[in-house]
Amino acid sequence: MKKFNVPLVLLLIVLMVACKRKNSSNDDVQSVKFKFTELGRETQFRITCDKFDYYFPEGKEKHFDKKPGIDSVMQLLTSMKTVSDGTEPDVRGKIYITHATKAVDTVCVGVKALSYKGSIYETPPELLVLIQK
Repeated sequence: MKKFNVPLVLLLIVLMVACKRKNSSNDDVQSVKFKFTELGRETQFRITCDKFDYYFPEGKEKHFDKKPGIDSVMQLLTSMKTVSDGTEPDVRGKIYITHATKAVDTVCVGVKALSYKGSIYETPPELLVLIQK
């Protein structure tokens, strides 16, 4: 019976550690910074993520460095729907997510779509409201 309990206990410990890592992905975020221009601003062509700073060097900025603000942003980003119809974001803002390891994730935000971690998602309306508040 003791031989059975040791592997079971080890399995439970591994599962708890794995779940803790999964749930704490937002816990390692130290700050979130928005850099944006007017979200309704139109241009003659689509602005790509790498050209956003070139075309909008004087963008507005907003910072979140307290847990409630960070959590609200991260919750919106983790519950997005993917887009698979070839839509690309017409970038009007960037979100910089700084982690405890000093790694920075960049989210390129358009009014209809955004790119995050190599995928394209529908831009949540709540995110646009949060940016413009």
